[in-house]
Amino acid sequence: MQRPPRILIVEDERALALAFAAAARQAGAASELAASAAQARRLLRESAPFDALILDIGLPDENGLSFLSGLSEAEQLPTIVVTAHGELDNTIAARKLGVREFFTKPLEFPAFHSALSSLLRTRDSPGRDESTESTVDGAFIGAAPSMRSVFRQIAQACASEDPVLIRGETGSGKSRVARLIREHSGRKDTPFLIHNAASAPLEEALSGSQGGVLVIENLSLLSGTDQALLLRGFETGDDSFPRILATVSEDLGPALTSGSFRSDLYYRLQVLEVALPPLRERKEDLPALADFFSAQLSPERRTEIAPGALSRLGSHLWPGNLRELRNVVSYSLTSGVGSPILEERHLPVYLLDSRRPQGEEAKTGHLPESLLCPLREWIETRLQEDPVPSYRELIESLETGLLRELLPHYGGRLARLAKELQANRATLRKRLQDNPKVD
Repeated sequence: MQRPPRILIVEDERALALAFAAAARQAGAASELAASAAQARRLLRESAPFDALILDIGLPDENGLSFLSGLSEAEQLPTIVVTAHGELDNTIAARKLGVREFFTKPLEFPAFHSALSSLLRTRDSPGRDESTESTVDGAFIGAAPSMRSVFRQIAQACASEDPVLIRGETGSGKSRVARLIREHSGRKDTPFLIHNAASAPLEEALSGSQGGVLVIENLSLLSGTDQALLLRGFETGDDSFPRILATVSEDLGPALTSGSFRSDLYYRLQVLEVALPPLRERKEDLPALADFFSAQLSPERRTEIAPGALSRLGSHLWPGNLRELRNVVSYSLTSGVGSPILEERHLPVYLLDSRRPQGEEAKTGHLPESLLCPLREWIETRLQEDPVPSYRELIESLETGLLRELLPHYGGRLARLAKELQANRATLRKRLQDNPKVD
């Protein structure tokens, strides 16, 4: 006799967890409750097999999507996500983690019951549903605030047939995003070609991808002839013309100003846009990303990353973004072969260079994340003012605040501060007088 299905419910609100358990019983399933990600991991590894997962995103010890991304292949389950954040409703990227359905709080329980029953009905279906198979890519792991808008933008692009401009620094995952959009769009079974604008003329790629999807990489390098050819294709409105997904690493503003890139083509391509943040702006995701790459590169070996090594990773600026991080993890796994923990000493030498100045982030114009977070909040607050402050007003407020924080280090003496920091005393005094109050 077949055993009844079992559901793991990961929810820290006790009343809601019990409501989910009642829904599971009505669907003919047994359940176990976990109030944290740590407890859920323990149950997955020590308790009898589970057939499905009901998961709250806002857990007390970890973001729910980060928890999912850290599960081994054997632990991955069809998942229903519950969240207080409506922006996750249509996040296609999360489906790569095994997420079947999203529900926002407060729940519509009839719809939830239906989704749960449907999920359990498919547990014994022959074969595996590849559309929900967990083939997560590092580009789509992220609980950082900067990734939320990315998930929304990807979801919009998947639901559309319009061109998409995918922006991001080298190594940030632009090509991965293009593939994901194609796989979850209405043209997933049509021809799919990737064309590097710097390598060959565009005409052959356009003819080979008719009716399908064409990714144009390094858009800024597209020749004038190819720009005109692409624009003509848009203007004809032919159904056989491929959907265009274009990637670009740099700001096209200077090329538009100089005329080397056509503005009429740019606006055709920028109907939808996905803007990928650099890794230095989403350092909250470093632990989850490093764990993911470690599991991907060495699936037979469960390796932890020591706090010291994570600290080193967090202090780096990551000019090569996700690609660089993956290479660093690969090097560290080789360097620390046989060790269950990747230590600081296993990292590449360039990350351990003691000659690197401690203040390098500031010298290169990048503020540490600990300072960026409150700065972002301050900016958000100021931009809600009516009228919106000018850039000069924002700079003056920041400068005044900086001066007031510096003064105590120089005995409260403005003259000494000006001398030591090579500033004009009269200018500093005027700044303090003009801005008696700092928000």
